[in-house]
Amino acid sequence: MSMKSAVKFGASVAVLAWTIPPALAQDAVVPAQTVPAAPVAEAQDDAGLEDIVVTANKRAENVQDVPSSVLAMTAAGLERANVRDFDDLVKAAPSVTITKTSQPANNSINIRGIGTYAYSISTQPSVVVVIDDIPQAFQAAAFTSLADVAQIEVLRGPQSTLFGKAASAGAINITTMAPSDKLSGRAEVLFTDDGEQRVQGTLSGPISSTLKARLSASYSKYRGTIYNTYTGNWLNGQSDVVLRGKLLWEPSESTSVALSPYFVRSKSTCCAPAQYFLSPGVTFSKSNINQSVILGGIVPGSNNRLTRMDIDAKGDSRDWGAGLKASHTFDGGLTLTSISSFDRYELIDLQDTDSSAFDFRTIAPTAPAGGSANGGFFKINTITQELRLTSPDGGPFRYVAGLFYSSTKSTRDYVRGSNTLGNFNGLASLPSTNSIAYSSYFTQSSQQTYAAFGQATYDVSNAFSITGGLRVHRENIRYRFRDRGNNVTYGMPDCATATPTASVKISTCDSDTVVTGKAALQFRPSDDVMLFASYARGYKGLAYDLTSTYTVRTPLASGPLKGVPVADAVAARQPVAPENSDAFELGFKTSLLDDRVTFNMTAFYEVFRGFQAQSRDDTTGQNILNSLGKVTSRGVETEISARLSRDFTLNAYGAYTVARMDDFPNATCFPQQTVAQGCVGGIQNLSGKPLPNAPRWNLSANGQYDIPLGDNTKAFLLASAHYQSKVIFSLLQDPDSVQKGYALVNLGAGIETGPVKVTLFVNNLFDKHYVLTSGRDGVWNYSVGAATPTLAVNYKPGRDSNRYVGIRTSVSF
Repeated sequence: MSMKSAVKFGASVAVLAWTIPPALAQDAVVPAQTVPAAPVAEAQDDAGLEDIVVTANKRAENVQDVPSSVLAMTAAGLERANVRDFDDLVKAAPSVTITKTSQPANNSINIRGIGTYAYSISTQPSVVVVIDDIPQAFQAAAFTSLADVAQIEVLRGPQSTLFGKAASAGAINITTMAPSDKLSGRAEVLFTDDGEQRVQGTLSGPISSTLKARLSASYSKYRGTIYNTYTGNWLNGQSDVVLRGKLLWEPSESTSVALSPYFVRSKSTCCAPAQYFLSPGVTFSKSNINQSVILGGIVPGSNNRLTRMDIDAKGDSRDWGAGLKASHTFDGGLTLTSISSFDRYELIDLQDTDSSAFDFRTIAPTAPAGGSANGGFFKINTITQELRLTSPDGGPFRYVAGLFYSSTKSTRDYVRGSNTLGNFNGLASLPSTNSIAYSSYFTQSSQQTYAAFGQATYDVSNAFSITGGLRVHRENIRYRFRDRGNNVTYGMPDCATATPTASVKISTCDSDTVVTGKAALQFRPSDDVMLFASYARGYKGLAYDLTSTYTVRTPLASGPLKGVPVADAVAARQPVAPENSDAFELGFKTSLLDDRVTFNMTAFYEVFRGFQAQSRDDTTGQNILNSLGKVTSRGVETEISARLSRDFTLNAYGAYTVARMDDFPNATCFPQQTVAQGCVGGIQNLSGKPLPNAPRWNLSANGQYDIPLGDNTKAFLLASAHYQSKVIFSLLQDPDSVQKGYALVNLGAGIETGPVKVTLFVNNLFDKHYVLTSGRDGVWNYSVGAATPTLAVNYKPGRDSNRYVGIRTSVSF
């Protein structure tokens, strides 16, 4: 980053910090381990900001003492920022973006512009989500309501040393509420004028002198952002039921055992697009149908919230399991911790692949009834076990060391065929002639992980410390794939290398051993200033590209595998090699003005080698998952928190990120890309191009101003703002997938008297429209035999891409 950009970045954050209206309180970024906020009648003094405690290094530490870039948010902060679902984190954590795709299982969480660009049950995410010390095997499980959450920590950069293989770009560490020492409870309701409803209740307290419990239940519902004129239903909405329990047994001061069962049910109508732009005269599909027949009166445009499809999108999931955490502290302070878990995640998905309500049987007897769709189900079963030793906090040498094991077994049942697959009662019709390749498959994948890890810090002096860590990781992966349409099976029996083509051998089992690590230097020239430099190595494991490409039996026309079916040739190129990352950070953390202000800044540079993404394969001519060249991300992150007076606190965060593909010469072309635009033989060179959904500038600020009214009562004013610069959503650089820079402003006001709190809020005050994703619509552009298409673009609007108002009321005891 140039000096001019750095100055611009610092100035932007500073301006936000001092000009955004009074907004969210300091506890918006203080995790649950901090001292609880005092009751209204017991106003705090003017001592300054509270300490922020995080567990980024798997032990409780003040964030100002951690030599890495960390952002933390508490339950109170999430509430005041109107962060209610996991998707909302992008409003509060500038380094985080979420890429929406065609269905929930393919959504990607990105940190510093790096995320997942490959979608298979055998691939791993780049950002791991950890809930109560347990890593989530399937990233889609995270996209639900944030119910009964105590804190969220965003750990930027590779976290593989302590958090494992799926943290090559970062980790999001979520902790739910613990049982309380005294009987307490809370009930909350929320309503908005655009159809969102939420109800939540918690009850917590002691059962006996050694046993405590906590129960929480929540229900949320949002109608959606797009209306289907054919079915009469709203799409891109979601309803969640979240049930959590915690039973904490403390037979002594040195021993604790916590059982944490949970159940999450989510019903989603994700992910449906609306037409944004359609050139006059463009016809639908190869049948040359006039667009007016398909649109049925819908007028494409930036404000269009209508679609017309004979199938409503679906993404219904259930997630249940439990964690068991037992800890014992020995004489001398050494703590042994065991964390065990099991989880089962199920997802049923369904998408209308022709994006219409047209009955294709009227033009082709072999076409599927009503139209075409794809969908199926996922089942993911995971068990984990971790043993950890943690040294006491006192003394110059501190460490954490442990062993980790996980086993994940995944199943995907998939059909691309007629609308009748919505019942999942058998194979859909598989017509021999249509514009879409139909397929049906059932695949299973298993991954086993074994790891030993350790990290230690040594204080060379009162001012200088050294930190180092290592992780030895071993993983075994295997798969079985059954192409039901062609009656072909790979991986039967286990680890079989045979294919229907005797001359081609494949791998259906593999393993890898890798060592990752971390090193950091800390220097404190004074009690209020900490300087640090760090290096971290990340790892993302082997992958099999278990998609419908495995069902293509067309023989190759040329090359060394001439005559071999495409599927066999693709299978012979598996697995895809691991992805490795190296990250360097240089930063400082300061506390100023008697701890009234904290100012932290981190400069970073990350390089990813063997980047896993879809590309055109020269041998097969297919777009398959490959291990590519180099991807880099560099920039600066900053956090400012200030308690400007007894009743006024302010936070401002910013990220300047340049994330790009340095070496990607064999990428697939985007729809209708021309030779003049760089597409030659279906291939383009994306070297030097930006990564998708990676804004250069991402800024946010929030604060709160309290107005004491006496008699245990106060009023408060809230405000927050978020700015994001231009992004491109398509990895393939589709020019119609660009979202220009935009800013959102939210305001709120309320009153709190005793146990009752009422908040009125308006989100997106200036009614700024923005999209979650956009791009060219392949269905409209596939027009062999039809009029020459020009442009057909669809988009998915954001939840708060229109202004809405709401009210939240809570009662506590």
